Amino acid sequence: MSLIARHRRSATTCAVAFALLASPFVAATSAHAAPAAPAPAAPAAPAAPILPDADAPMPVSDGEYSFIATHDVTRRAATMKAPEAIASLPVPQQYRPANLALAAQFDQALAGALAAPGGCLQVIVDPRARSGNLFNYGFFPVAAPYCP
Repeated sequence: MSLIARHRRSATTCAVAFALLASPFVAATSAHAAPAAPAPAAPAAPAAPILPDADAPMPVSDGEYSFIATHDVTRRAATMKAPEAIASLPVPQQYRPANLALAAQFDQALAGALAAPGGCLQVIVDPRARSGNLFNYGFFPVAAPYCP
């Protein structure tokens, strides 16, 4: 056998012996050194919608109309399920998405108004619609000191 062949055999034997001797230590070390794989995350609960804060009434420009409901009327609107009534209004198909958005806006403003003690709802109507609609509406929660 040549000198190179002997060294290859020796090197191979040493490598195999080292692998066999070191494998329990390497496996034990790696088992303790590496963190365990994280468990699959449970599906997150849907986040609660962020409600608008009840504050001072929104300013109204010339030509717009503003109505501020009393706290009692605001509570009554919630018991009458006004957002659902708005969403179920029969409208032409092309206005359906806008009608659903209007109902969602009303629902959020109503919830924001009721989350504030004594809060109420402000409705702003702009008859000069710029988007091709008949009217533009806005619903806003109002803090108790500003409610009638």
